[in-house]
Amino acid sequence: MTRLRGVALVVFVGAVALGTVRDPAPVLSGSAGLMLEADLHVHPFPGDGSLPVWELQREAGRRGLDVIAVTGHNSRAGLAIGRLVPLDPAGPIVLPGQEVTAPGFHLIAVGITRLIDWRLSARAAIADAHAQGGVAIAAHPLGSWGGDDLEALRSLDGIEVAHPIARGPRSVGVRLGEFFNRVRAVNPDVAPIGSTDFHMTAPLGLCRTYLLVGERSAAGALDAIRRGRTVARDSNGRLFGAPEHVAAVERSLAFASPRAVVPGDERLIALVALLALGALSLGGPPR
Repeated sequence: MTRLRGVALVVFVGAVALGTVRDPAPVLSGSAGLMLEADLHVHPFPGDGSLPVWELQREAGRRGLDVIAVTGHNSRAGLAIGRLVPLDPAGPIVLPGQEVTAPGFHLIAVGITRLIDWRLSARAAIADAHAQGGVAIAAHPLGSWGGDDLEALRSLDGIEVAHPIARGPRSVGVRLGEFFNRVRAVNPDVAPIGSTDFHMTAPLGLCRTYLLVGERSAAGALDAIRRGRTVARDSNGRLFGAPEHVAAVERSLAFASPRAVVPGDERLIALVALLALGALSLGGPPR
């Protein structure tokens, strides 16, 4: 029986190792046309998130995302640790960012190269994001934001209009929509954004942004946000955006290629590991 346990242990460890090596790399969602699916508000570990950057990339691929933005609260520690493990160049695009967490506003800065000082005003924080070549998105705005500085509102590139907090009281979703419409009155090209605000529980891409891009690249993703060529999707599948953009997204989704989640050989490896684990448990205590 001891020999059986030894063989089972070797098989189990081997199957787990093989499954890890063969774990399929994240793939792009295969949406027809030049459309990318993005979650632009993702918290990493270390920080308020549960996964390091390289695992966020893999999980994004499993969730059918093409782009994520890693946005720690006033921190780039998660991005720094993320450099320890190379990202998969064939996987989803990972954009560096920050959630500027300040009294009176939260701002998602995407595509930046250094930390933005949280003590800045909303207007100055947006200007800093732009100076770094990034975009600025108002995070989960439910009322007054940044002191309602008109120049700051005019400078925003995007607004989170779809966010998991809207799954609560209906008034929350209404307030997100009201803020978006109020800003759009003075900033007609502001981009509707859907984000999960991932920490530990809500799955990546629960709310997401469809980016109508000129190219599949980080630059293409940022340009789509700047030009307001986005559509936000909430957790119920509702789409928010200009009618022509919504129509383009619906056409693209209708022709999207199906994605294989777990290939057959991966299931076989998992079955072998499970059987080996069962043999270990039936082998009784070692003698």
